[in-house]
Amino acid sequence: MTELSVEFRRSGVTGTWDGSFESILDLAESLDLVLAYSCRSGICTTCQCRKIAGEIQYNDDGVYQPEAPDEILICCSVPTSSLVLDI
Repeated sequence: MTELSVEFRRSGVTGTWDGSFESILDLAESLDLVLAYSCRSGICTTCQCRKIAGEIQYNDDGVYQPEAPDEILICCSVPTSSLVLDI
């Protein structure tokens, strides 16, 4: 797998997605970021954040998908391109 850059812009932290994490939230936690989440399954929307650039894919087709096209749930998604998030 090609490594992808995931930038957490407001936090000033950038990580590398190499496919070893189950979600973007897992990558964030490995970088010592403390972010809001609850269910880890795409139901509660606590982890919803704005995507500035890039593309993601949800781990499960049955998750709640935010109405705004630039909002994503990081607990149940993975990047499919380099990504910039507003967190």
